[in-house]
Formats: sequence, C-alpha cells, structure tokens
Amino acid sequence: MKHIYLVIYAILFLLNISNIYSQSNSSVNFLNQTIMQNDKSMNRLSSGTLLWTDSPSSRAVYEKLESHVRFLSMNMRNNEDQISYYNSREGYLETTGTTLQRIRELILQRSNSFYGPDEREIIDSEIYIHYEGILNELSWAQFNTISMFSSWMESEELKNRFKEANFYTLEGIDRILKSVISERSRMGAIVNTLRHRANGLAIERENSIAFQSNGDTNYATELSNMMRNEILFFSNLFLLKYQ
Repeated sequence: MKHIYLVIYAILFLLNISNIYSQSNSSVNFLNQTIMQNDKSMNRLSSGTLLWTDSPSSRAVYEKLESHVRFLSMNMRNNEDQISYYNSREGYLETTGTTLQRIRELILQRSNSFYGPDEREIIDSEIYIHYEGILNELSWAQFNTISMFSSWMESEELKNRFKEANFYTLEGIDRILKSVISERSRMGAIVNTLRHRANGLAIERENSIAFQSNGDTNYATELSNMMRNEILFFSNLFLLKYQ
C-alpha cells in the first residue's frame, strides 16, 4: 500500500506541481499523515497485534504473555511425553502380569499328585522359559531409545531369583505378582497426576491466550480506518490538483 502512495507522489512531480505544494503545504502534510496512518494500519493487520507506538505498556504485557503461553505449551508437550512413557511402562507390566498368571497356572498344575517327575520337569522347563521371556521383554522395553527397566535389568539378584526354587511355588509367584501389580498401580497413580496437571496447564494457557487477546488488532476497525483514509487521501489529492 505504501508503494502505491509513492507512485502517486512520483506522478504528481511529473505533473510539475511544485508550485501547488508551496501554496498548499497543509494539504500535502495531511496526505503525508494519511499515508503514515495507513502504513500503521497495514503493520497492525500484518502482525495481528498492537504496535509499540500504540501502547508500550500493553505491548510489553502482550509479549510477556506470549512468552508465558509458549512456556505453558512446552510444559504441556513434556507432560504428554511423560504420560506416554508411563502408559508404555504400564503396558509392559500388564504383559508381564499376564505371563506370571500363566506361570501360576502351571505351578498349580505341577502340584497335581498324579504327575510324576518327568511331567513336573516338563512344566518346570516351561515355567523357566516364561521367566526368561519376562526378562528379555523387560530388557528390550524402550521409550524413545531409553530403557524403561534399566534399574531392574542391572540387578543380578532379580535375574537369579527366577532360577531359585521358591519361584516355582505358589508363595513365590504370588509375591512377584504382588510386586508387579503394585508397580502397575503406582504407574496408574502417576498417569492420573500427570493428567490432572495437563488439565491445569490447558486451563492456564487458555486463560493466558484470552487475556493476551486484549493486545490483538481489531481487524474490522483497522480495515474501516484504511478505507476512510484512502477516501480522504484521494479526495485531498483531487482538491490539491485543482488548487
């Protein structure tokens, strides 16, 4: 828009209106002011916000809120990543719990008095394979290349426990099932806490954006001002030409 006015000025100079300019300085000043006002309107419309020259204090508040909104958005993203992490961790523990339930069934089957040593040895082999599967699955479990059970897998005691005789008894399997169920409950509590935090962050961000809108450009007003200034500009230009 500003370039259009510059072209008009060039045309006026080509028409040799220097004498008119000296006689009608006030009209030309008015044209300059109109151009400046339209330039400001264009800047407001292109940025969508008030200019520093409009209200320095309001603009400062707007930019401070903009920084806070970005901070809240990043916190919300980090919070969602944590929820995904703990949901994934809980999912692996759910699979582990299912396998442990199968081991428990095998231990109950093994306690059948009609089974001989060979049958019990076969069942023990299957139980051992299930335990090895649990260890392998937990060691492979990753979230964005981060091992989710590294502290568990670094424990040689945990690995060796699955080879002990008491893990082939109902008491032993119930103990480890209880620990897995307890860990799953802890994961669920953490996820619920993170979801509550996510709701709080979303509400705070929404309120900040709503308050920030006080510094937004009123598009209808600015467009109306531009149309009015254009009418005034060309009207004064016409009058100036015939002075």
